[in-house]
Amino acid sequence: MAMPQKRRRRRRRPLQEGGAPRRRLGEDGASVSGSLVDSDSNSRVDGGSPPPGFPDELVMSSTVSRYHEIIASRLAQLQLPVGDDGSDLAGFSDLPSREILEVLTRKSFPDDYSRAALLEYQCQKILNETQGRDRDSVKSDSAVVDTEPGDVITEVEHMRDCELLGADKDEIDTYTKLDQEQANKLHLKYALYRIKACLLLKGKPVDELDDVALERKYPPELIVKNNYFFHYEDDFFGWYFDSELCYKASLSDYQRLVLLNDGDEYSSWRRYQTFYSTPEADRDYLNYWETIVKELKWLEQYLLTNESSIEWAHKHSKAMFQAIRIASKFPCMTLKLAAVGLHEYIWNARIHLMFVKDLDGILCQIWRRLNAGIRDALKQVYEANLFPAHDRSMMYELEYGDSKMELVFVKCTTGLSDGVPEDRARELIKQEIHWTRESSGTYERYARKKLKIAELIGLIPKDKIAAA
Repeated sequence: MAMPQKRRRRRRRPLQEGGAPRRRLGEDGASVSGSLVDSDSNSRVDGGSPPPGFPDELVMSSTVSRYHEIIASRLAQLQLPVGDDGSDLAGFSDLPSREILEVLTRKSFPDDYSRAALLEYQCQKILNETQGRDRDSVKSDSAVVDTEPGDVITEVEHMRDCELLGADKDEIDTYTKLDQEQANKLHLKYALYRIKACLLLKGKPVDELDDVALERKYPPELIVKNNYFFHYEDDFFGWYFDSELCYKASLSDYQRLVLLNDGDEYSSWRRYQTFYSTPEADRDYLNYWETIVKELKWLEQYLLTNESSIEWAHKHSKAMFQAIRIASKFPCMTLKLAAVGLHEYIWNARIHLMFVKDLDGILCQIWRRLNAGIRDALKQVYEANLFPAHDRSMMYELEYGDSKMELVFVKCTTGLSDGVPEDRARELIKQEIHWTRESSGTYERYARKKLKIAELIGLIPKDKIAAA
């Protein structure tokens, strides 16, 4: 049975916008959120949660929104093969939920055009609300910084924590190889996982997908004969089973699953693959990450301190001792993962403080004054001294016009309707900032999405991470 040895790149077909059938989207919105693996609200820089106050269920009007037409048009190109019984499983009447759409497809799938249509649709829902609700004003997400922890971790205690993290961790055998027949069986199994993902994107409910029935409908000889779903991920899917990892005998299916690095989406993509983490290890890592985000919040007031200063060396050392202590409480954590988590948390939080914090407020204030024109509105916001931390970037934009603030404003407000209350408008702008200005992904984002994918396609059992 001849099987592919390497993952082949295919030329992507242009996506067409018109002629889409009307379908229903299970949930509103296209931001990565509402997951099988819950995201902690304090993980601000990495995508974040959807704005509060939006209904989970979509109430469709008599006219399908432009956003839903765009998504339906693109998914219409995802053609399912004809099964062994001669029937075609394409043609479901529903669109998938927001979670399924963004978890299984490429990051570039919901692009700026479709996100502008989504923003337009969300605004229309707000304007159609018959009864408004009292809402608190949006507050700065880091107005209060926790004080430093009172407990002191000694050098001896720190070494004990490091030893605990390094104990009883088995080395992964990456040298023993599968033979060609064994690898062929894996390729057949992974083709079925892709077919299942395709069915989910076609709107098939996840609880109606039966593995036995699927294997009967798509037997091995049919898959091999038609070369079904060996390379479909190049067009739509944001993940694949790495062909080289498929030959490493000791790895599990989950460890062979790799996320696409769409447009340098992940900062250390090649390194993340070498962790060979199990689902248990990734869930422990997410718990660890969410814990340090909460318990190292005190470090934020020192993040812009000169890195060569004695003060920063002292604070960083204290944070490292605390992070290792936290990691030692999780059985599947390693010293390497703990160090990666601390480094990426500091780097991520710095990016947030320097470029993202309060940007939603600035853009919202410009949007309020838009009748004066973008530059005049920006000047008014700058002169009002509402966001002192951003004075330098606003002044630079006003003097030179090349800080890209105007471009970000256009991306984050295109589709934002007049009449939307200011607090709701700021929530929507913040949602778009996460899409347009988020930094390259951390391992936290990589592990979280990988677990979601694996759970959705049935690679691993569903299991929400425990609260940290």
